[in-house]
Amino acid sequence: MKKYIPIALIISLAFFLRIYQIASSPPGLYSDETSYGYNAYSLLKTGKDEYGKSWPMTFKSFGDFKPPMTAWLTIPSIAVFGLNEFSVRLPSVLAGTITVLIVYFLANEILPNKKLSIINYQLSIGDIAALLLAISPWHLHFSRTSMLVAIEAMFVSLGLLLFLKSLKKSIWLYFSALSFAAAIYTYYGSRVTVILLTFLQIIIFHKKLWQMRKHVIGAMIVGIIALLPLAISFIQTPETLTGRARTISVFYDPGVRAKLWYSRSIDNSRFFHNKPYYYFRDIARRYLQHFSFNFFVRTGDTTPPFDIPNMGIVYIADIIFVFYGVFLAVCNRTNKSIALLGYLFISPVVASFTFITPAANRAFNMVIPWTIFTSLGIVTVLSHWKKFPFRLLLTVCYLLLFSYYLYQYYVRMPLDMPHKWHYGRRELVEKISQLEGKYNQIVFSNREGPAYIWLLFYQQYNPDKYRDTMKVDEQFDELGWLHIKSFDKYVFPRHFEWNAIDKTSHTLYVGYENQIPQSESVVIDKILYPNGETAFTLAEYAPTH
Repeated sequence: MKKYIPIALIISLAFFLRIYQIASSPPGLYSDETSYGYNAYSLLKTGKDEYGKSWPMTFKSFGDFKPPMTAWLTIPSIAVFGLNEFSVRLPSVLAGTITVLIVYFLANEILPNKKLSIINYQLSIGDIAALLLAISPWHLHFSRTSMLVAIEAMFVSLGLLLFLKSLKKSIWLYFSALSFAAAIYTYYGSRVTVILLTFLQIIIFHKKLWQMRKHVIGAMIVGIIALLPLAISFIQTPETLTGRARTISVFYDPGVRAKLWYSRSIDNSRFFHNKPYYYFRDIARRYLQHFSFNFFVRTGDTTPPFDIPNMGIVYIADIIFVFYGVFLAVCNRTNKSIALLGYLFISPVVASFTFITPAANRAFNMVIPWTIFTSLGIVTVLSHWKKFPFRLLLTVCYLLLFSYYLYQYYVRMPLDMPHKWHYGRRELVEKISQLEGKYNQIVFSNREGPAYIWLLFYQQYNPDKYRDTMKVDEQFDELGWLHIKSFDKYVFPRHFEWNAIDKTSHTLYVGYENQIPQSESVVIDKILYPNGETAFTLAEYAPTH
């Protein structure tokens, strides 16, 4: 019983770090989180999504056709805690905490003989790996938000753990298939990651799998049955399978085509200046970005809202240990350690096919093998270097790095980047709810996110009433987004340009930051960022003002 005390404490720490101030940090509810929350609310109340589709296998949402698992898992928390930030983020909190426990078992499964003696405790490599994941900036960042990938990583890592356990007890293979299927329902990237990971396992463990081929066939049937609703939905709605992948892929990126055109204009040789070569080179470059020092330590993912102020996504101390851990795994390789290496190198494949790289979210599965290899490096070094001052120095080093991360997350992020998290939308809706009775219509800017979804969410707007009054512009824009034109008295011009939109009396205009000129308006109120700058301006049209 004594050996489980460390992991029990680590799980408690992991849960606390993920649940603490979850409703207010990050400082705002991002549009994707809001969409999942309202669609879960709509399913709970009416059994239909915001577009009136009954229990869909994909959510049309903003035109990006989101996978359904996150919304499904959000329904119970909304039923218990209501429609708010806490209930929307709770599933990711729980998934992130469970993943810490999964990593504990996964590390012990792959490296069962790696242990570390500290004072009176014999710590396993699973204890160290779980602790590292519990305080990981990368994992904390995504398991405190409803961004799909925390839940996906839980299912993928669980699927791998159950598969490795099935090599000893075949019954686990069926549950592994179900876990991988759940990942496919959670995130589009898993529809590639799971397939590649499965093929890798077949190659590595083919002899053992042949011996248990009856169970392999049975697990395949279970997986296929679990994915049948998705397959049927794909036949009806092709976007179910790929979502908005087409518009964010490198093959859609005009930059690559422009480079190819330019190269051919100065050198007409087709040997290197052709599409396959250029796309291969671009994909390879983007793949390698996910293994760069800049991505890991210096800047991380600079795409909102996935960046952490003034730091990367891992601790700088991880770098030496993770490389040493990978080196040890290669030198003392076993089939299971090769599977973990494959997991590490497969994880960024999907991200590499998009033109937004490096991507901390699309490559999020990397955090699992990264953490285990880091723990392998730490355990090996500390086992050979048993001097107390070195262990103390390493502990102090991680405590300082962790403290720095907490400062950046809880202090700097609300001040430096509240706009990236769509801060102020709740305050805006509260103010609109107070003022709307005075106006015939309210015209919103859609800059930095679709305004309609926050109105639905924070007003807990009746889904049936919304569907009765909504007007949709079915014309997708160049990035694949749909546009809601209006519902009820709320109007959302596709392009909120003050000089171009119609301006009438008895209308309230809501502009983002400085979109509404004070020379032609009367400011009714403002919503401010935590740093005092203007987030939104609420104004009436006043041409002679």
